Amino acid sequence: MEVVNTMLLSIALFIQLILAPLIYLVTNSSKKIGDTLSMIVSAIPFIIVAYFLNTIYNGLIVYEEHPWIPVFGLKLGFLLDPASYPFALLISLMGFLATVYSTKYMEHEHGYSAYMALLLIFNAGMLGVVLATNLFLLYIFWELMLIPSYFLIAYWGTGRPRIIGFKYFVFTHAGALAMLFGIIWLYVLYGTLEISQLSMLLTDRIENLYISVLIFIGAAVKMAVFPFHTWLPDAHAEAPTPISVLLSGVMIKTGAYLIIRILLGLFSWLMPLMNIPIIILALISMIWGGVMALVQTDVKRVLAYSSISQVGYILFGLVTLAPIGVAGGVFHVLNHGFAKGLLFMCSGVLIYVLNERDLNKLGGLASRMPVTATAMLLGALSIAGTPPLGGFASEWMIFSGGIDAGLTIYTAIAIANTAITAGYYLRMIRAVFFLQPKHDLSKVHDAPLIMIAPMSILIFLVVILGFLNYPITAIITKAATHIIKM
Repeated sequence: MEVVNTMLLSIALFIQLILAPLIYLVTNSSKKIGDTLSMIVSAIPFIIVAYFLNTIYNGLIVYEEHPWIPVFGLKLGFLLDPASYPFALLISLMGFLATVYSTKYMEHEHGYSAYMALLLIFNAGMLGVVLATNLFLLYIFWELMLIPSYFLIAYWGTGRPRIIGFKYFVFTHAGALAMLFGIIWLYVLYGTLEISQLSMLLTDRIENLYISVLIFIGAAVKMAVFPFHTWLPDAHAEAPTPISVLLSGVMIKTGAYLIIRILLGLFSWLMPLMNIPIIILALISMIWGGVMALVQTDVKRVLAYSSISQVGYILFGLVTLAPIGVAGGVFHVLNHGFAKGLLFMCSGVLIYVLNERDLNKLGGLASRMPVTATAMLLGALSIAGTPPLGGFASEWMIFSGGIDAGLTIYTAIAIANTAITAGYYLRMIRAVFFLQPKHDLSKVHDAPLIMIAPMSILIFLVVILGFLNYPITAIITKAATHIIKM
C-alpha cells in the first residue's frame, strides 16, 4: 500500500495541546478573542483529516514518524488509514462542533477559560488514540483523554459532580490498567509495541488469549458494555452538555477502535473463540440500556442509557466477523456519534432556555422551538434505524453481517430490540414537544444561532449519511475486508 509522508498529522494532534495554555490566558483577558481562537484551533484537526479523504479513498495511507525512545524501539508515529480514518473524522468534527457550542452554552460558567483549555486537551487525547502507531503511545493518549474529561465532569457537572467524576475516573482508569497489563505482556513476549511489527511477530500461543481478554476489558469499560457500564449514566447525564456530546458521541467509540485495531487487527485468529460470549454481552447491553431508557424521566439520562444500548449494536457488528457486519459496526460509530451528539445538543437547548430536563415538567414546545424539535426527531429516528436516515444504513449492514455469519437467532434479538429504541425516543419527544405545555410558551424561544449552527451541521449529516454515504462506506468496507482477511 502506497504511503503519503506528511507533517500534517502531528500538527492536527499537537496544535490543540500546545495552544491550550495560550487559549486559557487569552480567554481570561478577552472571551471574544479566546472563543475565536478556540474555534480556529479546534477546526484545524478537522480540516486536516477532511483534506485526506480522497487520499484514503484512493487506497493510500498517511504516515508520519519521528525518533522517540530508541532504547525501547519506540517511535513517535501517527497513521491515518481506512481503519482509523472514520474515527479521526468523527473525533475532529465533533470536537470542533462541541467547542463552537460551548462558547454560548458555557459562557456564564465559572472557570470558563480553564474549561476551554481542558476541552481542547480532551479532543487531542481522543485523536491521539486513533492515530498512534504503537501501543505505548496509544496508552499515553488513552490516559490523556481521561484526565481532562475527569476535571470537566467534576468541576462543571451537575448533581454531585465530584462523586460522579471520581466514579468515572475509577472505572475508566481500572479499564485502562487492564489494557496496560495486556500491553506490557505483549512487550515481554515479543519485544516491541509497534503495531505493524506485532502483526508480523505474533504467534499462536495461549498467552495471546489472556492478553486479548485484558484488551477487551479495557475497551469494554470505555464503551460501557454490560456489565462494565455503571459509570456511564451518571457521567454522561451530569456532565456539562458539550462534554456529554463528546463522551457519548465520541469518547466511548475509542473502545470500538481498540477492538478493531488490536483484537481484530492483531488477534483475528482468536476472535472465533471469543465472539459468541462478546455477542451475548452486546445483546444484554442493547436490551438493558433500552429498558432502562424507557423508564427514565430525565432527558439526559434517557440519552445516556440509550448509549449503552447502541454500543451493543456497534460491538455486535464488529464481532460478527463478517466484512459487512464489521463495516456496519464502524459506520454505526459515525451515525450514532453524529445523531447522539445532536440529541445531547438538543437537551442542552432545553437546559439553556428553560433550565429544565425533567420530562414531567416539559411539553408543548414544538411550536416555539421548531429547529430543536426537528433536530431531536431526526436524531432519534436515525438511532432507531428509520429509513432513509444514516442509522438505518449502518444497522442494516450490522444485521446483514449477523445473518451472513450464521448468527440468525442473535440477529433476530438485535432487530427486535430496535422497537424498544423507537419506544423510548418517541416517548421522550412526545413528552417534550407535544403534551400539554408546563411553561408559559410566550417566554420560550429556540436556541441562539451559535448553538443552532453546529446542530444544523449534524442534522445534515444525520440525513445525508442515509443515502449519500459512498466515499465513507467505501473506506470502511475496504478496512473491514482487509481486517477479516488478516
